[in-house]
Amino acid sequence: MIPANLGAFSRNKVVLDDGDRVAEQFKVLRTLLFNRTRPKGWSTVQITGFDSGEGKSLVAVNLAISIARDSRQTTLLVDLDFRNPSIHTLLGLGPSVPGLVSFFAGLKGLEELLINPGIEKLTVLPAGGRVLQAPELMGSPKMEALVGELKERYKDRYIIFDTPPMLGFPDALVFSEYVDSIILVARAGHTSRISVEKTVDLVPRDKVLGLIFNDVKPKDLDGEYAPR
Repeated sequence: MIPANLGAFSRNKVVLDDGDRVAEQFKVLRTLLFNRTRPKGWSTVQITGFDSGEGKSLVAVNLAISIARDSRQTTLLVDLDFRNPSIHTLLGLGPSVPGLVSFFAGLKGLEELLINPGIEKLTVLPAGGRVLQAPELMGSPKMEALVGELKERYKDRYIIFDTPPMLGFPDALVFSEYVDSIILVARAGHTSRISVEKTVDLVPRDKVLGLIFNDVKPKDLDGEYAPR
């Protein structure tokens, strides 16, 4: 376990304080996730959005932390956004941290890439860089085998996969074949109705657990607070 980068957490809106209103919202999301996945034995969750700039990576990080803080669970957070990897930045792991790019290139083994970012029961698998042929990588037999290995190796863990948004790139849709469930992230005042309608026609609906409406202002929730 490396020391938690509390400065980066605070700067990037990564929440740890159980008394924080944002943390409470993620506890609600965590409970809904458990209720909808545990009866089915589901453990793999894809976090994606509609367009860029919706905050889906930050949602993935905070949801993974919230799950890890549950007494019965551990969490593996995997950054599969090879177009714009950001998990390492949000957690303050440094710009040159190795990740899955090295694994798929045959340069490092999986065990060498797993990081505990200073949060108990949370393990992170960074992207480790950008990939030009991201759709081909996402749909490769090696990626399918990796997901299967992670699922079998960590049967007591939820595995959260952060992927690019659904529109504009085939990556997330290609990868959706390998996971049990999907959570979509929209952003208030940013995500358009047209984007939602287009995505609904693409995404496998039987896997969609729900939609997170991000960046909702406190006044719109009658005094309650929604995470951004």
